[in-house]
Amino acid sequence: MQTTKATDAETHNRTISLSRTLAIVMAALVALTAAVILSVVWFMSAGTTRDLLVQSAHLGLEAVQTQIGSRFSPVEDQLAFLAREVGAGRLDPKDSSKFERVMTGALAATPQVRVLSFVKPNGDIIGVTQGPKGVFSYTDQVTSANERAEIEEARRSGTPHWGPVYFVPDPAIRTSVTNLQQPANHNGEFAGVFRATITVDTMSDFLRQIAVSNPGATPFVLYGRDQVLAHPLMAAGHPLLSAEHRLPKLDELGDPFLAALWEGPPETFDDSDMEVRAVKLGDDGRVILTRQIRGYAPSPLIIGVEVPIESVEKPIWDLLRAGIAGLAVLFVAIVIAWVVGRLIVRPVTSMAREVRAVGMLDFAALRPLPGSLFTELDEQAKAYNTMLTGLRWLETYVPKKLVRHLIGSEDLASTQRTVTIMFTDVVDFTATAEKTSAGDVAALLNSHFDLLGHCIESEGGTIDKFIGDCVMAFWGAPDAQLDHADRAIRAARAIAKSIARDNAERRLKGLPPLRVRIGIHSGSVVAGNIGMTGRSAYTIVGDTVNACNRLEQLGKSIAPGEEVVILLSGETFGLVADDDRSDLAQLGKHCLAGRSEETEIYRLQTR
Repeated sequence: MQTTKATDAETHNRTISLSRTLAIVMAALVALTAAVILSVVWFMSAGTTRDLLVQSAHLGLEAVQTQIGSRFSPVEDQLAFLAREVGAGRLDPKDSSKFERVMTGALAATPQVRVLSFVKPNGDIIGVTQGPKGVFSYTDQVTSANERAEIEEARRSGTPHWGPVYFVPDPAIRTSVTNLQQPANHNGEFAGVFRATITVDTMSDFLRQIAVSNPGATPFVLYGRDQVLAHPLMAAGHPLLSAEHRLPKLDELGDPFLAALWEGPPETFDDSDMEVRAVKLGDDGRVILTRQIRGYAPSPLIIGVEVPIESVEKPIWDLLRAGIAGLAVLFVAIVIAWVVGRLIVRPVTSMAREVRAVGMLDFAALRPLPGSLFTELDEQAKAYNTMLTGLRWLETYVPKKLVRHLIGSEDLASTQRTVTIMFTDVVDFTATAEKTSAGDVAALLNSHFDLLGHCIESEGGTIDKFIGDCVMAFWGAPDAQLDHADRAIRAARAIAKSIARDNAERRLKGLPPLRVRIGIHSGSVVAGNIGMTGRSAYTIVGDTVNACNRLEQLGKSIAPGEEVVILLSGETFGLVADDDRSDLAQLGKHCLAGRSEETEIYRLQTR
């Protein structure tokens, strides 16, 4: 470790020395070429300014497209999840009460959706809608021929798709909307269609927020070439919208630059699919960048962004008059060289410091790097900041020990391991959740998982996944832990004490205590990266996992009324150290659900 630190320090010092050398060289070059620069200025034109503005618009358009996708993609994922729940039989459209609760939770997770509904094959509608006064459930019946056609199209295609824009005259909405249709099947038969309704004023308000955070830029979305789907000016609605006039035309919006969008010929930018147009009205002008996107409507949408453009007729003599001859030019060149040197040294020094922190896996010490006037250094800062975001998300969603394995490029190939597994489950949590709001349910689960996660990770355990109100964790992988069974038992004892303290606080608040079942089992598994191409997770698979889950469920019959019941198998008991078995009581052999052979069962005494 000391050798590594010394090497890092030497590299750090060499980097700074190189940066200073570059600064000195830069000073000499600037001094020698100052006269040439003054001559070249003569040939500069307003086109340079325009190119810079086009590049700025290009970046803005990319950001708008990314942010629009971030609003639509969660809606598609949410409806796909609901359809899978129906297909798996976990969500029954006949259970209206539960169906409404689940859709209410889904609606809360996607605030951009105004109405979330489910249309049954017979035309009955179950839905929830959100507005200024909260979320409300409702029932309705399909009446229009257009809706029947959409339902039939969803049944026929069997795939999700965005429907056309239409006007909703209901006073509670009274605006134009677009629907995402997600068919759901159960046992191979059509069960109905989930629909997520997004209003044009909601989309427009989102663009207004983007415009506010980016002064001077005006994003917009066109439905075809002559209709406006979303624009900051439509955030408060549009008076012309009606069943016959679903969207305003370009010249009806009130944006004169957008109204003149198609009057001039386009220019391409970097041989991409984007089109650039310069629109001038009097002394004012805009650069408007547009691009077609598909997948969010029956026909392609056109997204765009407007940014101001300075007059291209400004005389170049203003730049020449700023030049200084003789000694003044040399003085300015030296000052610029010193500034340039500082601008080079600072980001390089900061990068060296941050890279050392990454090498030490000290994520808490990492800080984003500021941008630079130099393209290479600016790209370096952007690349580092992107990596930093990825590292922090990786640390959030992947167990910390796996992060260290991944950062260290250690081998996580699938191997046969002997591990100890723990399953936990909250007793009757479904009944508790049915009487609690979605927000309170999430807060309760987060608090419960914090409590369990601290106990598990304190003993070096890896939390594999959260399944509803259940936690699956294991010891013995990816790190080799010879005492994996002892660690799991210690974690279980800590969980029991934490649950007891938490329940005592809940009783003081007048809340019912939580009852928890825990199963612990040891055996051979396959541990490694499991999943699809491009997306996998480090996990364990094998019959040992199933046996542990069944062992946890056995607690229902062993001690149905106790707050915490912890059962472990004979395989785990055999691996526990002899001096750590004092609170383990033998319960004899039991047959786990779905298994023919009997398993020796022990219970960890928690009182």
